[in-house]
Amino acid sequence: MIKKQTLLLSVVLATSLYAQSVTLDEAIAIALENNKQLRVSDISLKIADTLYNQAMSAHYPTLDVSVTAMRLDEAPTFEMRGLATVDNTGIKNLYSGLGGAYTTLGATAGAVSADSGTLDLATQGTLNAIAASATTTGTQFSAAAAAIPDQGSLPIDMEVQMMGRDTVMSQIDFMLPLYTGGKITAITEQAKIGKAISQEGVVRTRNQVIYDVKKYYYGVVLAKRVEKLASDTLERMSFTRDLTSQLYQGGSMKVKKTDYLRSKMSVNMIEVFYEDIKSKVVMAKAALANAMGYSWEKEIDATDDKLPAPVMDKSMKMMVQKAYEFNPDYKTLKLAIKVQDAKIDEAQSGYLPQVAFVASAQHMYNDYEYGVINDTNKNSWSIGVGVQWSLFNGMRTTNQVQQSRLEKLKMQEQEILLQDGLALQIKQAYLEMQSTYNKYKVLVDAVEVAKENRDLNTRAYQEDMVETKDVIESQLFEALTEADFYRCQNDYALARAKSDLIVGNAIEDSINK
Repeated sequence: MIKKQTLLLSVVLATSLYAQSVTLDEAIAIALENNKQLRVSDISLKIADTLYNQAMSAHYPTLDVSVTAMRLDEAPTFEMRGLATVDNTGIKNLYSGLGGAYTTLGATAGAVSADSGTLDLATQGTLNAIAASATTTGTQFSAAAAAIPDQGSLPIDMEVQMMGRDTVMSQIDFMLPLYTGGKITAITEQAKIGKAISQEGVVRTRNQVIYDVKKYYYGVVLAKRVEKLASDTLERMSFTRDLTSQLYQGGSMKVKKTDYLRSKMSVNMIEVFYEDIKSKVVMAKAALANAMGYSWEKEIDATDDKLPAPVMDKSMKMMVQKAYEFNPDYKTLKLAIKVQDAKIDEAQSGYLPQVAFVASAQHMYNDYEYGVINDTNKNSWSIGVGVQWSLFNGMRTTNQVQQSRLEKLKMQEQEILLQDGLALQIKQAYLEMQSTYNKYKVLVDAVEVAKENRDLNTRAYQEDMVETKDVIESQLFEALTEADFYRCQNDYALARAKSDLIVGNAIEDSINK
């Protein structure tokens, strides 16, 4: 990592001095630093991380505080109108008892007055008056008891103020999930796997950026090699044209004016090709700068002047196995199957109860001293355990479980298809590598033969031993063979980079070492 940062710093400092020339590793490092799509993938990873943290919060208790202040349009009142039923049994028994007691008192007083011969007249008169009064009162109470019904009605007409207009209520609520049937664990697992899927998205983007940089970097190297080849060929063809002109003007028996015109036309064709390849070099450099995340004004050049030599050091079987291990798309699908496992657990939690510990405390203030909000009940609290259990929901839970299982089965079938697709892509890339490698081995000898053939024809032509067309053909054949050689190297490098992209290996390891 330190080497990578130092690499980036040195490249940035060099930019202000001259047109930036970079190696392949430097180009990859800069592209990974500047690529906008990679920044999007990094943001997606951060989003997945926050979603995971949100899911993890379900394991912790919640503590909520709320304060509400309100004013009513008018103070609420409690109004009662109508009749209240009253049980008169008690009062009837009281009146009946009093009647009996007064009657007994009257009879007793009368009996005492009549049977006592020792009482004076005044006392007897008093006793007789008491007897008469008590008897009369007893008769009245007994009559009143008989007149009272067993039940009576009491008219009610009242209006009471319950509370004032202004109220402030504050409340704190606490909730801790004790058991959710595995729902919280399943949701947390999905968020965790979602984070891993986002990480694979970052890897996919990084690998694509590296492949694009390699492709355009090799394109710049190839264009520069072909440009140099065109320049060398133009120089040799110009020499041949001048030599043909000398031989023709010197009276050579084998060189005719048509030979001179043929050589001159060949030079003109090479000049056109040379101008065309120069524009392609500029375009290739612009494409490389764009892949590295620079603007169109930035001038970028490749430090390397040779393409890597093809080497067949990988087997097809090993590449397929590595693809199953490292390919981001395949790993993403495997993770998606794990997500479905967690979704099955989440759906099955619908069969089980949910249990939570809850508690709350409340304080209320009202501008009315009495009523329902008084000193007794203005402060209150509660604590308890809540249980929620869905006993029947129209088979919704069953169908949710079945849906998740079918989704998992679908992805497992897609996994088989993806395995076959990856193997086929690896096979195609491997065959391209093998084909270009075989061509490369042939072209190595062909280039040497073409150079030797051109050299012999040129020397023989200087001695007026071969015809002009033979020299021109030998030079064109050498140029075509060498161009095909460079193209073969480029094709192999692209096929190898493509195989690395498909396999999904950490192909930027060389940068991080």
